[in-house]
Amino acid sequence: MKSIHYLKKALPAVLAGTLLLTSACSNDKPEGSTAAENTNNGTPKSLKIIMIADPWVDVMKNFGAEYEKATGIKVQIDSYSYDQTHQKEVLLGTQKSDAADVIVLDSPWIGEFAEGQITEDLKARIEATPDLEWDDYIPSFRQVAEWKGQIVGVPFAPYYVMLHYRKDLFEKEGLQPPKTYDEMVAIAKRFTNNPNYPGMSGIAMNNAKGAPAGQAWFEYIFNVDKPFESNYPGSKDAYADMTPRIDSPESIKIVNMFKELLQYQPDGALNFAWDDRTQAFAQGKVAMMAAWSVVTPGLLDPSRSQVSDKFATALVPGVSGKDPVAPLGGWVMSINKYSKNKEAAWDFIKWANNKENHKKFVLQGGPPSRLSELNDNEIKQKFHWIDTLAQSAEKAYADCRPRIPESFQIIDTIGNAISQAVSGQMPVEQAMKKANDDVKKLLIQSGYTFK
Repeated sequence: MKSIHYLKKALPAVLAGTLLLTSACSNDKPEGSTAAENTNNGTPKSLKIIMIADPWVDVMKNFGAEYEKATGIKVQIDSYSYDQTHQKEVLLGTQKSDAADVIVLDSPWIGEFAEGQITEDLKARIEATPDLEWDDYIPSFRQVAEWKGQIVGVPFAPYYVMLHYRKDLFEKEGLQPPKTYDEMVAIAKRFTNNPNYPGMSGIAMNNAKGAPAGQAWFEYIFNVDKPFESNYPGSKDAYADMTPRIDSPESIKIVNMFKELLQYQPDGALNFAWDDRTQAFAQGKVAMMAAWSVVTPGLLDPSRSQVSDKFATALVPGVSGKDPVAPLGGWVMSINKYSKNKEAAWDFIKWANNKENHKKFVLQGGPPSRLSELNDNEIKQKFHWIDTLAQSAEKAYADCRPRIPESFQIIDTIGNAISQAVSGQMPVEQAMKKANDDVKKLLIQSGYTFK
């Protein structure tokens, strides 16, 4: 493994390979007032938060308004697309900017931000805040927030990939939700071009190049192989041996399955990302999708979903004879190391994540992060998929997407290769061999050693 000292020196170079060189973002400094303008006798007039523009962002904005009423501190929430969120938060570190106070990180970014010294270590604050009830957080996601002795953020919004399926159509066909990949492919084929279901496709998936397809690969690979030699459920050190296995025979089979499944998806599916597959399912165009649980509450809204009373959830499929590994992701609330309002930022994080307020967040569609929420009768009665989510949490793996600093670039590289393979631009074996070589080169340059 590389040293933290190396990463401090290498971080700007590593990030140069990601989005920092696109969109002329070297001039894209995060907006915000200066610390001098933002204080009133030492108390900040406002807090600025950067987060993903996911479905719960409006709930968080409402929470910000409530916090302002209670404290007089205005909460400004700026939300962006996935890539933009990463880009803007990285800039805080590279520019040593205090333009944001609270930053919300996706789980694969944890190592990057911790070792790049962009975030505060919250361990001492959490230990001094027993009311936060750290042990009540779902263990698999609590582990995501920890990195080499640090606690990078409070794990407030975990996501688990669950299978969503049309229970009405499955019941009509006498089908059970698929438990294996072979069953999933067969069911996808059954509903596609079926005269009994005109306009219906069997499945919708993430196929778009870059992060969508790259994350999809990590969602499937652990059921058949390991992406790196020591990265597998139960490993004592997921990153001890980073020899990549991206072009393994098992990986090739997964990508060939992606390619086969493309014919059972709606037109334009080659460019589908997260929102596209959800929209296709909500519009009643597909029989099933494996998607992050963050989208599930929105499917209940009849004004946005034509399947609000027609869908159910199940554990993701895997392979015969093995329990599936449920993909885990989601977001943690962190403090920008360069913020001038760290105490106020921590106060907001504590307030937003206490049991009472976080339950309100969940009841309004936010992801449950506490064990007590998974067992709360009010929440379970409102959201019929909570039992599936709880089962997924038990079978999840914290490192199902690598949390090392190079994660963003690794996922992007694999996703670009998969897009070329699935679209037929390059043979599957050749595309994945190239991805394997590129990732190995990156890891060697970053100081990793291989056994």
